[in-house]
Amino acid sequence: MPITDPLLLASVVLLLGVILGIALFRGDYCMVAMLRDFFLIRDTTLLRSYAIYFVMASALFHLGGLAGLIPFLPPPTLQPPSLPTLAGGFLFGVGMVLAGGCVVGTLYKMAAGNLTNWIGFGGILAGSLLYAEVHPWIRRIAEKTTFIEALTVGQGHPLSQTLLLAILLAGGGMMIGRWLRRGELTVTAYARGYLQPWRVAVILALVNFCYYALTGSPMGVTTAFAKIAAYLEQLVLPGHVAALSYFQEDSVVFRVGGSLLSGGAGPRLDYISVTELALVAGIFLGALAGALYYREFRIYGLPPWRQGSAALLGGMLLAFGARLASGCNVKFFLGALPLLSWQGIFFTGSTLVGVALGTKILIRYIVR
Repeated sequence: MPITDPLLLASVVLLLGVILGIALFRGDYCMVAMLRDFFLIRDTTLLRSYAIYFVMASALFHLGGLAGLIPFLPPPTLQPPSLPTLAGGFLFGVGMVLAGGCVVGTLYKMAAGNLTNWIGFGGILAGSLLYAEVHPWIRRIAEKTTFIEALTVGQGHPLSQTLLLAILLAGGGMMIGRWLRRGELTVTAYARGYLQPWRVAVILALVNFCYYALTGSPMGVTTAFAKIAAYLEQLVLPGHVAALSYFQEDSVVFRVGGSLLSGGAGPRLDYISVTELALVAGIFLGALAGALYYREFRIYGLPPWRQGSAALLGGMLLAFGARLASGCNVKFFLGALPLLSWQGIFFTGSTLVGVALGTKILIRYIVR
């Protein structure tokens, strides 16, 4: 049953974020590297760890639903896929390659003192504010271009959905077993306290399961970034923020028992504040604690102008894309895909196209 007490929920989510931040930092577990390196050098090391995550998270989510630990299947944060889902995924893919990190990768690298990622963070805030200006038009486009009304593959047909899940999990388990026998799940590393990718994947699945059970939906973070941007803009242009519909609407509304939980990107205390925002804060603090403990916190100065410009533009693109699609790789790769969500499938497909293009841009114009 989800926690409805705001202070307790924020505290628990903050703790989960700290655990996740430490794990991501110690494993340098970056989804940009996972996808970019496949297109760049055909490296599948991190993709294999994602297969472990997918199998484990999918099993936990669905078994948790059967056991009554997961309250909503599918969760209230999922929507039918539409044209903005595809466009958002594509822009997100290009942007995260140029920025050198997705939203979570940017967080844990910022915590270690990486100024390039701080620049990318500035771009993420700017991209979130830019989206707020066009939100009403995007919402209308989404309503008119819905591809599939169902939220998940096999929705309304439990037998076929169960069969598909069984095939995917069995096939994934067989592949993981083969990689284990061949020693392909372990990478050579000399950093003190390094976490192998497969270990990070296991921690990630457990944390997301706990988050889902306690909040009512899998992890998400980009609405929290938009909320931070709204708070900052409100300091300068309070009237403009109050006039933007995006900052007045609730992006998620659902009921747990007698409590109505709701929240959005606006500068106010709500469900997003005690879930996504608390998670973001926890990830940053966990990564910072890891960097300080292992004496890896370093500020090396500003990056070359070409790299810094790419980080700023990439941050803007990935944030704008995430807002178009109503989520980022955390929501869709880590939550929606294990639930066989159509929105997650469409987003992932277009993100891969964006990453492929972003990698070409990176090689041709940024890294010279």
